[in-house]
Amino acid sequence: MTEGIRAYGATASSMAAQVEAAAIGTAAAGPVLLGPAFGLIGGDFVAAFATAHGGHAAALTNLARTLGSMSEAAHASAAAYDSADMGAATGLSATGSGLEA
Repeated sequence: MTEGIRAYGATASSMAAQVEAAAIGTAAAGPVLLGPAFGLIGGDFVAAFATAHGGHAAALTNLARTLGSMSEAAHASAAAYDSADMGAATGLSATGSGLEA
C-alpha cells in the first residue's frame, strides 16, 4: 500500500519541479519585452497585461509550492503507515510468542 503513496509523492514532486520551471520561464518572458512592439499607443494594454502576467506567475509559483507540500505529505504518510504496521506486527509477534503447539 505504501508503494502507491510513495509513487504519488514522487509524481507530485516531479510535477512541482515542472511547474516551477514553467514559473521561471514565465517570469523571464515578461511583458516588458512587449513595450517596444506596442509603443505609446499600447501602453495601457501592456500595463494590464503586466498585471495579469504577474498574477499568472504568482499562481504558478504557488502551485509548485502546493505540489511540493503534497509530495512531502505523501512521503510522511507512507512512513507513518509503515511505522504503524511494523509496530502492530511487532506487538502481535510478541503476543503470539510461545503459543506454538
